[in-house]
Amino acid sequence: MNKLNLLLLVLGLFTFTSYSQEFTLGARGGFNNYSIGDINSRGGSIQAGKPDEVFSPTKELGTQFGAFLDVEFGKLFIRPEINFESFKNKYDFPLKEAKWNSSKVNIPILLGYKIFDPVSVYAGPSFNFYGDTTLDGVQVTSYSDGGPDLEKTNVGIAFGAMLRIGRFGIDLRYEAISQETQEELLDIDNGGFGVNLADLYSYKPNVLSLSVFIDIIKTDKDDIGGFFDC
Repeated sequence: MNKLNLLLLVLGLFTFTSYSQEFTLGARGGFNNYSIGDINSRGGSIQAGKPDEVFSPTKELGTQFGAFLDVEFGKLFIRPEINFESFKNKYDFPLKEAKWNSSKVNIPILLGYKIFDPVSVYAGPSFNFYGDTTLDGVQVTSYSDGGPDLEKTNVGIAFGAMLRIGRFGIDLRYEAISQETQEELLDIDNGGFGVNLADLYSYKPNVLSLSVFIDIIKTDKDDIGGFFDC
């Protein structure tokens, strides 16, 4: 991630807040779907001599929660957030399903526009910091060092729409990641799952999410002593 770009975004945020009229601090939470890649089982599964077999993941609902700050100026607003997201998927291997678990801290900086009351649209960069990723059955052997081994950081573009009624709202969002992961060789417990050496194909870790949010504190520039005055 380019630290200079992040610094410029933060400076732009403070410039915007110096001219803002209203501030809202709130909390959000909801569910998500996370995209991962297919797995190619080299030589198939438990049957000797079987051709390669590809297993596609089954998406399961993950969870997310976080906080946001809305800085409003007329119909425009800027909305920095910090979110903690967990993701779940699984592969239905021949002998046993293998669960995929991963998580990340997500920091989007969104620029939005109120189309009409109560609907708004927005878009902006999203900075991601990943925790450990695990897949059931993966072993450390002479063929593979375990895994999945994914990059710990990436940058995406988030865009979506919000419906706000009073202090409450609903947010539908898609986060697109331009950078694909690298294809990776995994050594899976053949006796337990029916798959041995397998290729985790490259993919873009995009996220579709639906969340609800609530405004906890709402104030304007004068209420907080003109702190953001020029």
